[in-house]
Amino acid sequence: MIEEDPLCPECGWQLTGIKIFKDDEQKIIIEFFCDEAASDRFRFQILTGMTDEDLEGLHEIGKEIPKKMAIKLLERKADPSLQES
Repeated sequence: MIEEDPLCPECGWQLTGIKIFKDDEQKIIIEFFCDEAASDRFRFQILTGMTDEDLEGLHEIGKEIPKKMAIKLLERKADPSLQES
């Protein structure tokens, strides 16, 4: 396994912004966004399907708990100055 930050597809900068939310059903949502100084925008969420109860059930090292996850794009806009002519 390689430890590496995900990259913004618009500017190539590391997606350094991360926020954690819970939806109406208390499922955990992880949001990533690019906070580079350029005017490009890229923001998405991983809808984990996990709740705090799921995390409480983690007792065995290495055991996986299958969950259906989804990715939702919230914003994507290129910076015109970064686009090639």
